[in-house]
Amino acid sequence: MNPFLTADYRDGRVRIDSKTYAAGAYAVHLLNQYYRNDTAARISVYKQYGWNVAEQLSAGYLKETDFISVGTEIGFILDTLPNLKPFSALDVIAERNRITDLFSENNAKQITDFFHHRSMVESKAQIELDLDLLPPEYDKVFFKESNALIAEIMETLAFYNAISTDMQKAYKQLTVFASRVDEANRFDEEHLLPIALEVFGSVPFPVTTEYVPTRKNAKSKTETLARRLYFDSYYSFIITDFFEGLHYGHYPRRCGVCKKYFLMTSARRQQYCNGLSPYEVRGKRVTCRKYAANINRKELAAADPVVDIYNRRCAAIRTEKGRKTITEEFAKAAQTLAKEYKLKAQQDAGYANRQYAIDMRRERLYEETDKRLKQSR
Repeated sequence: MNPFLTADYRDGRVRIDSKTYAAGAYAVHLLNQYYRNDTAARISVYKQYGWNVAEQLSAGYLKETDFISVGTEIGFILDTLPNLKPFSALDVIAERNRITDLFSENNAKQITDFFHHRSMVESKAQIELDLDLLPPEYDKVFFKESNALIAEIMETLAFYNAISTDMQKAYKQLTVFASRVDEANRFDEEHLLPIALEVFGSVPFPVTTEYVPTRKNAKSKTETLARRLYFDSYYSFIITDFFEGLHYGHYPRRCGVCKKYFLMTSARRQQYCNGLSPYEVRGKRVTCRKYAANINRKELAAADPVVDIYNRRCAAIRTEKGRKTITEEFAKAAQTLAKEYKLKAQQDAGYANRQYAIDMRRERLYEETDKRLKQSR
C-alpha cells in the first residue's frame, strides 16, 4: 500500500501528514492543478516502459534495458508529482533513492536468474516435486527474496502506471459534476447525491480502514476517533475525498469570474469565490464576489428564469426516476429534451417569453419525450 495515500477523516475534515483541510479540498485542488504548469501532461507522457515491464513480469521474463528505463521514467514523473496534493508532502529525495535502488542492474539480474531457476523447477515431473526431489536450482531463501522483490516492483508499477489515467478520469468526472450543480433544488447531500451518482456511478474501492485516536485541534486535551483510510490508487483517494465532503455538504463550484474551482461548505447559492479577482475595481484588486456585485451579477439562480425552470424540471425527473415511476431510459430522454428547450430559450427571447415554460411542463415534456422514444425504435 502506497504510504502517501493514507488519510484520516473525521467530522468533514481530512488530515494528511499533519495538514488538515475540509473534506473535498483535494478534489478541488485537482480541478485547479490539472492544467496548471502542464501537470497532467507532464505526468501522462512517461509510462511506456512501466507498462512493458509490468507485462513482462506477469509473463515470466524481463528485458534489462526496459527495466532500467522504468527508473528513468519514474524519475521524470517525480519532477512533477509534488505539484499535486497530497504528493506535495512527498519526500522526493527518499523516493528517488528507492526507485533507483529498485530498478537497478543488480535487481534486473536477480529477477532474470529467478525466472531461469523457476523454469528449471517447473520442468521437473510432478511426482519428483511431490517427493521433494527439487533440482539444485531451487534455493528457498533466493526464491522468497525474489518473489518479495517482484511484488514490490509490481506494486510500484501499478501506482505509477495508473496515476495519469487516475487523474484524467477523476478530473473529467469532477468537471461534469461541477457543471451540473445548479440542477439541484438545494445544495445539500440529499439533492446533490443523485447528480453525483449519475456522474460517478457506484464503484467499489479496495480501501483498508482502521480507527485511530486523534485530537480535534491543536488545543484539545482529549482525543476522539478518526477513520484512517489506506488507498491503493490516486483515483480511489480523490473520489473518496469528494464523497466524504459531499456527505457534509461540501462540493466543488467553478467561479464565474476567475474560472477557478472552489469548495463550497454551505448550502448557499454562491457562484463566485472569495479569492482575488483577476480584474480591478477603481484601481484595486477585490474578491471575485465583490467584483461580481460591482457589475451587478446576481448570485441567485432564480435571477435567470430559464435556468431556474430547467433546474426544477430536471430535479423532478430525477425524483421520479428514483421512485421508479419512470424508467432510466425515459428520464435520460426527458432530460435531453429539457436541455434542448433550455438552449433554445437562451438563444430565442421570443420562445423564452411565450412558449418555453409551457414546453417544460411535466405533461407536455413527457408527451414529447414519449413520442421521440417511439420514433427512435
